[in-house]
Amino acid sequence: MLERLAQPTPLLERGATLHHEGRAFDSLYVVQVGALKGVTGDAVGKAVIGRFFLPGEIIGLDAIDRGRFNQHVVALETSALCRIPYNVLLSQTATFPTLMNWLLRRISAEVLSEQESRMAFASGNGAQVLARALLDLGQRFARGGLSATRMRLPMTRYELGSYLGLTPETMSRLFRRFTRQRLIAAARREIELLDVDGLSRLANPFRERRHAMRVQHLPRLEARG
Repeated sequence: MLERLAQPTPLLERGATLHHEGRAFDSLYVVQVGALKGVTGDAVGKAVIGRFFLPGEIIGLDAIDRGRFNQHVVALETSALCRIPYNVLLSQTATFPTLMNWLLRRISAEVLSEQESRMAFASGNGAQVLARALLDLGQRFARGGLSATRMRLPMTRYELGSYLGLTPETMSRLFRRFTRQRLIAAARREIELLDVDGLSRLANPFRERRHAMRVQHLPRLEARG
């Protein structure tokens, strides 16, 4: 049913705008191929990357409440999307309750993803933040049917650093360090996660420490002769 509501849109070339911040909300957009970034202005008018949209993800869920898009969304590379007119979607929910269930589940997933991202990238040092970001990107690519460990970053390292709040110098230093430690293999935008467990330990050191403490305090079983 959802496929019948979706309308193809013209291909967006790299740098093309899907919609501007403040435009009236009328449709949801599903990324089929490619990737886009959501850009907002900070308190002094500087452009800040607040979101990346990858294959399978939906653009516009956060605009439903206020009725306006709250980000300037731009294609990072040639991208194909389909459009779902919101009024048409709502008109079909009474006849097809599964559509309302789908919509609510996607909104819930959007809220949860936003909360997890804020928590993951708001604390920790640069290495921890970048490790979390690479693991997160891998999981999101996997949900879109792509590899979780081999990826071509659609964004530049500068753009990824902007999103994470890391300077270009810090990003270059961390990529060199991760490569040297055999956590990743990197060639321009081609990234392979070589040691997912190692990245996970780096991303969540306190979880590993708590696990080690629990193991350390487990009661020992005496050998019986």
